[in-house]
Amino acid sequence: MGGLNPVANATSYLSVVLCDGSSRKLIAGWWYFILAISIIQLLLSIFGMSSRGGTESFILTWSSIVLVSLCIGGTIIMRKFQTSVAVGFFMGSVIF
Repeated sequence: MGGLNPVANATSYLSVVLCDGSSRKLIAGWWYFILAISIIQLLLSIFGMSSRGGTESFILTWSSIVLVSLCIGGTIIMRKFQTSVAVGFFMGSVIF
């Protein structure tokens, strides 16, 4: 039997295939991918701000500010403060 948790099996498989068994490298790789997607979304928001007006421009500006703050906060937590309290605070800020 391959195990009862398919997510754990997939994570183990990806860490072995892509990162030589290091789950920390796998998490870092996913985080860099999320940052790259966030930069693309930020560029699209800037383009949208220049072509829209009023309410749409404000919403794009606000979502860009929130996205940049989450990226900065997540990077700080991933690099400096890897405690369960800090990770829980970050997860709570993402959900809230």
